[in-house]
Amino acid sequence: MNDTAPGTPSLETEAASGKPIAIVTGGAGAFGSAISRRLVAAGNHVVIADLDLAAAERVAAELGDASAVRVDLADEASISAAIAEVLAAKGRIDILVNNAGYSPVGGLDTTSLADWDRTIAINLRGAYLMCAESAEALRRSPAARVVMVGSRTWLAGGNPAYTASKAGIVGLCRTVVQALGPTGGTSNVVAPGPVDTPLVDSMGMGDSRDENFRRYAEAAPLGRVATPDEVAAAVAFFAGPDAAFITGEVLHVAGGLQLAPRL
Repeated sequence: MNDTAPGTPSLETEAASGKPIAIVTGGAGAFGSAISRRLVAAGNHVVIADLDLAAAERVAAELGDASAVRVDLADEASISAAIAEVLAAKGRIDILVNNAGYSPVGGLDTTSLADWDRTIAINLRGAYLMCAESAEALRRSPAARVVMVGSRTWLAGGNPAYTASKAGIVGLCRTVVQALGPTGGTSNVVAPGPVDTPLVDSMGMGDSRDENFRRYAEAAPLGRVATPDEVAAAVAFFAGPDAAFITGEVLHVAGGLQLAPRL
């Protein structure tokens, strides 16, 4: 990328290493940066893949053993170009974290078709394309890991587009299980409950941020909401060697809220 500032990590300027290569979509956001930090600490080189390249480059610079690539998950050509760029620079992909997500406001009869299409395009179609474009490289990896960031809403319901996309992620995960199993790769889902991030704010599920989180905390058996780092810890577990014989699973990081009725 020719517009990269001097000293900023990029796929062209950073020498390839023997470390495992991880891609984190939405890597510049609250979840993504926490996940990327965990994966770097575990000894991986992390590619921060995000629609906002400047933000991705800032996160990569902060983490050190990371680089940045722009990807628009609603654009098939952008996904193909991003994967090609990673492979050209690094020669391998070992870990794919499908983290990026979009959630509209609305219920069954108030969610617009445009919001439905955008949500499915980013959350589900984009995740599928990332898996499909990476599949050949993942099969070559000695320890391929695909981790999908889902949501407790796949059990409890919520915005129809968001819920459908996250339920679809579980099905996609289990298809990837079959595709990577013969070469030893795994695929799993981390399904958070409410986390104190701007994504929850955007869902418009209450009159105020404080009211939203108060209701969620009261409903959760553990009496609080999660932090991004708690979600990142679950992703890092699935991406690491301790989860080598775990595949096709959904791990709820929700403080027990997945057992509660829909809020």
